[in-house]
Amino acid sequence: MKQVKCCGELLLERENFKKAAHIYVQAIKNNTNKPDLYYNLGIVYSRINEFSLAKECYKKAVELDSNLYNAYYRLGQISLLYRDIDSAEKYFMQSIDGEVELKAYYQLAKIYMMKNNKNKAAVFLNKATNTSRYYYDLACKEPIFFSIKQLISKPQDNLIKELKESKKEKNISEYLDNTYNLTKILNEKENNHKKYNS
Repeated sequence: MKQVKCCGELLLERENFKKAAHIYVQAIKNNTNKPDLYYNLGIVYSRINEFSLAKECYKKAVELDSNLYNAYYRLGQISLLYRDIDSAEKYFMQSIDGEVELKAYYQLAKIYMMKNNKNKAAVFLNKATNTSRYYYDLACKEPIFFSIKQLISKPQDNLIKELKESKKEKNISEYLDNTYNLTKILNEKENNHKKYNS
């Protein structure tokens, strides 16, 4: 089992996603009750843009271990890709209690801005920025928060807790965030094109 995990993670790190998928699929056939195998396979499927398969893997992972907060967070990110704001909100809420707490607060603030609930957005944004210089700086530059910029709290020095992520977690977060940004731009272009040609 350890050998599978190490080999799969090494292939993930080297971005050899096809082989990593094969390793994890074979491992799951022999260990159907290991949530980390499903989670890692979800990461592999996410990286090859097989988001529906990734979603199923993340769901299976949290079914087996409801404390896999990263899996809930990934489900939220995938929901955003599909513009399913309500599901994204639900999944980010479920990821709050874990190691991705600050990231979840930040995402929830964005969701409430999309839902035009600026008060709720400010509450969640301040939960992210009160203890993180990173999220404070990010929020100050984020266009979606410009209208509530005056409500953003500066981090309190005695409460600072910065997010510590493994390289694997950071890479998948960035990949899904970048994919969301790209699909958002493409959707906006398509909508503008449709309006222009109507």
